[in-house]
Amino acid sequence: MAPERLRLLRGLIIAAQPLIVLSYVGMAFWGIGMARPQGAWLIVLILPALLSLPGMWLGRYRAFVWAALFDLFYLMIATTDAWSSPHDRRFNLAIVVFSLTGFIAAWIQGIVLRRQSKRQTR
Repeated sequence: MAPERLRLLRGLIIAAQPLIVLSYVGMAFWGIGMARPQGAWLIVLILPALLSLPGMWLGRYRAFVWAALFDLFYLMIATTDAWSSPHDRRFNLAIVVFSLTGFIAAWIQGIVLRRQSKRQTR
């Protein structure tokens, strides 16, 4: 895969994580639904996205795998909340889009990094 495409994928996944965090923070402050995240639950929701960022900046394979796993977690929660709570549906649909984009980019990035590491060991 061309280096330009790898930079684009890395930029997508690194941008998706803060956008997910901002969506949850926005929902906490401006959401009108009963199930909006507050307090400790808000920290539990945004912490995984922030924990994977330093490793992704360094280009570590494990960080991209964990980011893909965290994005599946966000996809599951946001899809469930968008389905069940019509008040904050826009926030949740934004999180669905960001997490799906981040998952696909992290997954492809992880595959590429793993193939590169296998080539170097041969």
